[in-house]
Amino acid sequence: MNGDADNVVSPSQSTLLHEALVAKKIPSTHYVVKGADHAGLMWYQPEVSKIIINFLDQNLKDKHQ
Repeated sequence: MNGDADNVVSPSQSTLLHEALVAKKIPSTHYVVKGADHAGLMWYQPEVSKIIINFLDQNLKDKHQ
């Protein structure tokens, strides 16, 4: 996940990482937040928060419950 206006981590780097993971059959989803820089208020949109929470729920919950 990155912003398309990120001036710290180039959006193309996120795309390359996503493509490399997919090529190795590692699950990956690449989200781009339109107009977002590396940090700021754009990251507090409800849609963005939902994506982050879903990712954490799927990847951090105890799989043995």
